[in-house]
Amino acid sequence: MNVIRGTLFAIIKGKGTRSEGPEYYIKPLDDYKKRWSEILVRKRTHLWENDPELNKFLNKKVLIIGEIIETKNTITVDYSKVKELE
Repeated sequence: MNVIRGTLFAIIKGKGTRSEGPEYYIKPLDDYKKRWSEILVRKRTHLWENDPELNKFLNKKVLIIGEIIETKNTITVDYSKVKELE
């Protein structure tokens, strides 16, 4: 498992469609910020639903523990645990 520290935020995707809903990202505050300005956090719900675990930490500094899927052009984290940083 990997760890990422950063600020969690959401962007509404698919506006005006039946699958309109939030897409969650983390703005990294650790070593990942040298390579990525934002990292997609894979949610555990349908496209149109809020992820209750992620939604309660929106716009807060968090620690995300999970599997990181990094390619040459993209990075995604498949989270297993989210904690608020103080």
